[in-house]
Amino acid sequence: MNELDPRLGRILLLGENFGNYGAVDSTLVGSEAAAAISVGADDNSPSKQFKYDDTVDNEDALCLIAAPDWVGMAVADAHYGPESSHMLIARLHQIWSKIRPSSLSHLAEMVEFLSNGDPAQTESETTLLIAVYDRQTRSGFGVSFGDSTFAIASPDRPLEQVNLHDNRFVAANQRGSLRGGSEFTFTASAGDLLMIYTDGVNECHYRNPATSLQARDIHAGIAEAGFAPLEAVDRVAAMALDGVNGNPGGQDNIVLGSAKA
Repeated sequence: MNELDPRLGRILLLGENFGNYGAVDSTLVGSEAAAAISVGADDNSPSKQFKYDDTVDNEDALCLIAAPDWVGMAVADAHYGPESSHMLIARLHQIWSKIRPSSLSHLAEMVEFLSNGDPAQTESETTLLIAVYDRQTRSGFGVSFGDSTFAIASPDRPLEQVNLHDNRFVAANQRGSLRGGSEFTFTASAGDLLMIYTDGVNECHYRNPATSLQARDIHAGIAEAGFAPLEAVDRVAAMALDGVNGNPGGQDNIVLGSAKA
């Protein structure tokens, strides 16, 4: 077991606490990472038909750990209620406050263990995307279920999506659903910015990715922000709320995190 560096910065964002339409809440995490969250801009969005909880409109969640030697980033995007996204991300955040994942296989064990805890009370399901980065080796690994995105933004090349999207969902009370995620590895360079976000960014026009933010738009926003973590998440979130080329935006929940490589 690897004990964490006491100098780490960390944050847990649960959508149930962020329901103000048109607003983005953002914060630095330590000095070299940041996170932002929004319920969206359209309180009549077609995405509401899949929420099944009249009391919580924002079903996204994020946790982020930023230490001098490593970064852990995770997002989840639920439907049929926020329980699975909130429960799984909160459990991961608690684990990461004590234990650093040492390898891809260790992370997979950690993910499966997330099913342990209070039993789920609803039929909520969620995407789940987790990435871990070692600042010393400039390499990382992760696991993905669903259509959230982990990407690397570089000043000298296009935005690079690292994980593969699929149609999988996981549930907080189903250990089997947390096995066999799509695993990935990556490397980064000095000056790069690691980005993680739910599909409220690249499907800000709900279920219309072709008329939502494209990779080139996201990269342009990050470049305009000077590859600074807080400015980057603020800029990309604002673009997602506004939409692009006259198309609707802000039609789904948004959560995103960033960290300097």
